Amino acid sequence: MRYFTALLLLFALGLTFPACAQKTTPQQTKTKKSPKKTATPQGDTKTEVGPVLTFERTPCFGTCPAYTMKVFADGRVAYEGRHAVPVMGQKELKLPATTVADMLRQTQEAHFDQFQDRYSHGATDLPSTVVGVRQANGQLKTVVVEDGAPDELVVLISYLRNQFDPLVGLSTTPDR
Repeated sequence: MRYFTALLLLFALGLTFPACAQKTTPQQTKTKKSPKKTATPQGDTKTEVGPVLTFERTPCFGTCPAYTMKVFADGRVAYEGRHAVPVMGQKELKLPATTVADMLRQTQEAHFDQFQDRYSHGATDLPSTVVGVRQANGQLKTVVVEDGAPDELVVLISYLRNQFDPLVGLSTTPDR
């Protein structure tokens, strides 16, 4: 009889254990955010994967402006002012979609996909400019520039800075 009871108990535990193992707590459950869908002017919907362009200016040991911009294809700009800028904190800004398209065209003409990931000579007090461009494969290629970038990249950064700085009230000045 003991043998039968022990066997019955093991059998019952065997049936309930997998059911217990499948239960999850709210902390264990992870949900993926579904991509945002937006309507195009033609009425189609497209899945938005994220910003098509990112632009960041980092601080230095002085008064270098520091901000980030995340630019979406429809012209929305997620901005965060961090240091020495007239507009501090997070704001949503807007650019014409044609301006965004022109920025992306400029990155293609500069062959952005062929730049190195980092241009630096090891200085610790120089501000950096970080540019990210969504590639055809969906990946965001990022280039960090402190010093020693090729001329094509310097021209591209200057062009982008001239688009973004006035948007937040900064005057466009060279090498600042």
